[in-house]
Amino acid sequence: MKYYGKYSKYVDKAVQFVLALLTFTFINQKVGFSDIASHPITTVLLSVICMLLPMQLTIVLATVAVLLQLVTVSSAMTVLASVLFVIMYVFYFRFTPKHTIILLLVPIAFMLKVPILIPVLYGLIGGPICILPISMGTIIYYMMDFVSTNSTLLQTAEETELIDLISGYANQLFTNPVLWCMIIALAITLLLVHGVRKMSIDYAWEIAIIAGILGNINVMAYGYIIMDVPLSYVELLIESLIVIVVALIVKFFVFSVDYTRTEYLQFEDDEYYYYVKAIPKASVTIPEKTVKRINERQKTGVIDAEQVKMLEQAEKKNTEESEIQRIIDEELKQEK
Repeated sequence: MKYYGKYSKYVDKAVQFVLALLTFTFINQKVGFSDIASHPITTVLLSVICMLLPMQLTIVLATVAVLLQLVTVSSAMTVLASVLFVIMYVFYFRFTPKHTIILLLVPIAFMLKVPILIPVLYGLIGGPICILPISMGTIIYYMMDFVSTNSTLLQTAEETELIDLISGYANQLFTNPVLWCMIIALAITLLLVHGVRKMSIDYAWEIAIIAGILGNINVMAYGYIIMDVPLSYVELLIESLIVIVVALIVKFFVFSVDYTRTEYLQFEDDEYYYYVKAIPKASVTIPEKTVKRINERQKTGVIDAEQVKMLEQAEKKNTEESEIQRIIDEELKQEK
């Protein structure tokens, strides 16, 4: 942590660059219909620009990139996407302006096959308000997945009845049961993690992570069975294990305590009794090192040539004075 405190400015910029790079890579993977916009050089240049700008502008540039890609496919889908983006950003800027990064992380998490990672992490370090940007990010992902899956149909559709096309696409997108099952599962996961994490119990964070993952597995399994949609339990298990590892790493950096030294304290005043559970932070004791010096070097001074010359002159003068004094003493003896 001390290294991050020292180099936080550079680390934050590096993370912002990687996040922007993954975002534009995801966009190119799903709706990369324009050769110029989806070129790797263009992706890197946009990521560098986003690194130099505030995080909010990364969302704006990503939105513009999506719309430019959709224009080459279907004007009806472009209009529908524009309306969805406007509605979602109205709610976003109104309720969760500080959680910009969630809108970028959710589609990336879907791309990496670990969507439950975001609600688990923000259940630990965030709160229920994070459900809104997580739901918005989920809708964005499924909208782009819809375009990617139906790109041929969108390109060949007649553009004469634009309103009918828009309503038809919206109906297909928002009547997708998998979309709503995923939104409900992610919301329940976040609420479970946040609720357990707030409890006054030992190892609350670890228990919260397990509770959230188990809740997500149950909701996903139940929902997919009802919808008669196949669900890969092996992939779900692997995803859960990855989420547990990442969440424990985040917990180590954010909340590291020593439960073996838990203390229960009680206070009171004229009106209330106060019961406090105090858990000290975990600390690493650095052992003291004893250094034994062998053949310690003595301090020596350095005298330049001028000093040596002055010392020689002073010594010579003292010798001459001593010789004169000796001669005087001998003459005085002889006179006596």
